[in-house]
Amino acid sequence: MHIIKKILNEIDDVLLSDYDINLQGSEFDSLILPITDDCGKLDPDIYARSLDQSKAIITRILEVHGKAEIVKFLRELALIEPDIQELQPRVRDHVVHAIYTFLVGAYIIKKVNMPQNVEMQYCYPFIWKLCGPVHDIGYTIEISRYIENPFLNDLNAILMEMDSTSPKVLPPAFPKQLAMLCNGRDANQLIQNRLNEWALGIDIEDYYHWLTRENLTDHGVIGALAELKFIDALYQSHNPTRAEVDIVEADLNYNEKTFMEDIVSAASAIFIHNINPDYDGFSRKIDFQIAPMAFMLFMCDTFQEWDRYTKKEDEVYSGDLFDIVCSRDRVSLSVPDEVEDKIITALKRRLSGLSIKVNGRKAVS
Repeated sequence: MHIIKKILNEIDDVLLSDYDINLQGSEFDSLILPITDDCGKLDPDIYARSLDQSKAIITRILEVHGKAEIVKFLRELALIEPDIQELQPRVRDHVVHAIYTFLVGAYIIKKVNMPQNVEMQYCYPFIWKLCGPVHDIGYTIEISRYIENPFLNDLNAILMEMDSTSPKVLPPAFPKQLAMLCNGRDANQLIQNRLNEWALGIDIEDYYHWLTRENLTDHGVIGALAELKFIDALYQSHNPTRAEVDIVEADLNYNEKTFMEDIVSAASAIFIHNINPDYDGFSRKIDFQIAPMAFMLFMCDTFQEWDRYTKKEDEVYSGDLFDIVCSRDRVSLSVPDEVEDKIITALKRRLSGLSIKVNGRKAVS
């Protein structure tokens, strides 16, 4: 059975009660149909339907809280990603991936004992709505580097061969303006404070310097700052004094306490979900008991390896080859043998605090 079919069968009631999503039959079918034919070639019609349905579902998830505008980033990604894949075949789908990641997380939240010692204005599903479906919205910026990097790398290589003293050409690691929030607040500082609370030992400025030295862009950073900037502006327009009181308009609450606790937590989870494993400044693991949403996002993002279309030669794995079983205090994943070591290594490097097994092997304690 396709893993998403299993998940949808088991959380259909939760999707409606906790996420305000009532899947129609056509939407259900589009999420479980393989995007490739028996020869492993992409079926463009099925892929296109999956993209459209994924965007539509994510829009409905976010519009309940007045934040459907965020989906514009995913629309742009869906438009440019196929063309970029023609130039860079290793680029993988990130739009259908977003809804699959969200559904896996919704399933785990239902099945696992989530920590209760974390203060939040809302329940876990609220935060998951703001990081699960949109964690890759910054990929449009990173993906552009696939075109820019070869040019700059060639130029720098020529300068090195010439033993030139001309400075290396390095693009900005991230657009600094994204971090500028209303009232002079700095998104970097808000996220840094949350990462400190999560005891991760990450210094954001050091990571930015590392990205610049390595000539890299991190779409997690871009996505986190973009989401925070958008929602901050939304809260400012409805709660200009940023008061920690309930300010309800059109059934939406703009209490500043919600922004500082839940919204910043969602953005912080997005910020760290893609940090390059070669960066040694991320040396402490994400503890499920301290930072459950950041833990969830990394786990679900790492696990979601089925139907990840790319034009490279590697196999596109069917959802029938994956499974997930959860008890109240553990998660067991089943994956193809070819990706087992890759997934175990990633989970072991970053996570702690909740038992995870992959094909019966312990990955996280």
